Amino acid sequence: MGQSFGAPGLVARLHETLDALLALDPAEVPKADLPEVVRGLVTAGHRLHAAQLDMVAAFDAADLAAPTRYRTTKRWLEHRARLSAGQAAGLASAARATRDHLPATRDAAAAGQLSPAHVAAITSVVRLVGVEHARAAEPILLDLARRTDPAAVRRATTELLAHLDPAAAEAALERDYQRRGVTLAMAGRLGYLHGVLDAESMETLQAALAPLMTPPGPGEDRTTPQRRADALIDLARRALDSGTLPVLGGRRPHLSVVVEGRALGQDRATGQDRTPGEDRASGRSRATVSLPWTGVAVPVATVLRWGCEARLTAVWADPARLPLAVGRASRTVTRAQRDALEVRDGGCVHPGCSRTPAYCDAHHIIHWAHGGPTDLDNLALLCRHHHRTLHTGHWTMQPDPDRPGLLQARHPDGHTEPAQHTGDRSPPLRPSERSPDRYRAGLLPTA
Repeated sequence: MGQSFGAPGLVARLHETLDALLALDPAEVPKADLPEVVRGLVTAGHRLHAAQLDMVAAFDAADLAAPTRYRTTKRWLEHRARLSAGQAAGLASAARATRDHLPATRDAAAAGQLSPAHVAAITSVVRLVGVEHARAAEPILLDLARRTDPAAVRRATTELLAHLDPAAAEAALERDYQRRGVTLAMAGRLGYLHGVLDAESMETLQAALAPLMTPPGPGEDRTTPQRRADALIDLARRALDSGTLPVLGGRRPHLSVVVEGRALGQDRATGQDRTPGEDRASGRSRATVSLPWTGVAVPVATVLRWGCEARLTAVWADPARLPLAVGRASRTVTRAQRDALEVRDGGCVHPGCSRTPAYCDAHHIIHWAHGGPTDLDNLALLCRHHHRTLHTGHWTMQPDPDRPGLLQARHPDGHTEPAQHTGDRSPPLRPSERSPDRYRAGLLPTA
C-alpha cells in the first residue's frame, strides 16, 4: 500500500481497507472474534458518519453546490450521492448543526458513542426550539443518548418542545394529524393496509387492539403481527355486530355475498344434495363467489363455512315471493330491492366499470321527482363517479332494445353501448344460459 496524503488519499485508503474486509469469508472468522469484530464495525460506522458530517459541513460552507445545476447541498447529495430527499436533507441539516451549534454532539459521534439516528434526534432540537435552547439541552440529550436508543432521545426532544414552546408543540401535533391516512389495496388474493396516524390516533387504536390480542402462551404459534391483524379484524366484526354503525346503501353495514341457490349444495328442483358448486345441467363446477368490496373470487366451500354464522336471504324472480315493486310509496330502495340489484347488476352498470356493489348507489333511471317508481325496472347500480357523471349530462341510460329488461348507455355523441350486468361480468359456462329470461330478471328462475 503506497503512501497517500490529504483527504482524497485517506478516503482511498479507507476503501482499500473495506475491500480487504469485504474479501474475508465471515464463516472463516473465529467465533470468539465475532463479538469484537461486530462491535468494532458498528463503532467504525458511527465514526465514519461523523467524518461525513465534517466534510458535508465544509462542502456546504464553501457553497460548492451553487455553481452546479443542483444549486443546494441537499439537491447535490440527492443526485450525486444518490440519497433520498429525506436522507439528503437530514445529512445537510445535521452537518450544519454540529458545525455551527453543537460541537459536543460532533465529538461524541467522532468517538463512536452516537449512532447517526442519535445525531439526527439531537440536532433536530435546533430546528424545533432554536439555537439557545438546543445548546442548553445538548448535555442532557447527550447523556441520554449514551445510555438509551434513538427513540428515547426523540421522545425527549418532543417533551422539550412541549415545555419550551407549547404553541409550537400544538402546531407540530396538528401537522402530524394532517398527515394521517389509510390506504387499502388488493394485489391478487392479498389485501394490503398502509397507514399513517398521529400519536393520539395511534394511542386510540392500540388501546382498542390491546385487549383483543391474545397474549402469547403455550401452543400459540401466531406472530405478534398476526395477532395484531386478528385483533383488528375482531374489532371490525364487533363493530358490525353491534348494529350501531351508520346506514350504508339503505342497510346496516355487513359482509354480504351473493350465491346462486344451486351452488349451495341442494338441487331446488329435486331437493337432493349435490356437491357444492356443481352445475347439474352442465356437470361443471360453478364454485366461486365474488366479494362485494374487493371483487376477489372465493370458493363456494368458503362461503358455506361463513354461512354457519350468517343470515341467508333468498332473492326470487317472482315478485309474489318477495315484494320488489314499491312504486311511488318510497323514494329509497328497500333492503330486498338492494339485494336484488346486487344480484342482477353485480356492480356499476356503466360499460367497462369494475366497481363492485359495495361502492355503488341505487339510481332511479326516471328520477323519482319526475314520477319514476322505486321498482327494479327503474333502478340500476352506479358507482359514485358514474352516478355523478350521469347527473351532469355526460351520458344517459335507456332500455336496451336487444336485451329486454336490461339497459344501455347513450353517450353525448349519440353512440350506445350495452350496460353491464352480472352475466356480462362473469359469463356463464354455456352460451345457452344467456337466455332473455335470465337477463330480464338478473336472478335465478324460481324452478
